[in-house]
Amino acid sequence: MRVRFPVLVLGLLLMPVSTCMDGPRPTTRNPPARHVIVAPEQLVWKLIIPGTEMAVVSGNPDKKGGMYVIRIRTKGEVAVRPHWHPTEEHITVLEGSFLMAHGDTYDASKLIELKPGAHSVVPATMRHFGFHKAGNVIEVFGEAPFVINWVNPEDDPNRPKAK
Repeated sequence: MRVRFPVLVLGLLLMPVSTCMDGPRPTTRNPPARHVIVAPEQLVWKLIIPGTEMAVVSGNPDKKGGMYVIRIRTKGEVAVRPHWHPTEEHITVLEGSFLMAHGDTYDASKLIELKPGAHSVVPATMRHFGFHKAGNVIEVFGEAPFVINWVNPEDDPNRPKAK
């Protein structure tokens, strides 16, 4: 009888731990996750600014509140004028070289080169600019929406030119 009591107490103490180890139970608010694999050949590339393409890897960069992962690549050298995003931006260089700095005006002398494997976190609303070297690929993730706000609206390469 003496041996059973400590075993019973130990069992009662460990029960909450074993229950928590199973993780949260799927509910309507917490749907079960699914495993997704995206191969590079499945990416759909779309022009975002001249010389620069973007592909969505995961999530929806336009849907507020969700997480997104996108890739950006260039064929030639592309200077990205000063801009900012409403949410924090995480950038990882996958291929080639990407240079970036922060500030309201483009100043090539401030650019810092990021090589493959380098990672940068840009806080929400921080003004920054960059330079893509030919053939680079970067991966960007964060909380949507992914929006580019140009410091100088004239720098928006997709803005209709004045006649």
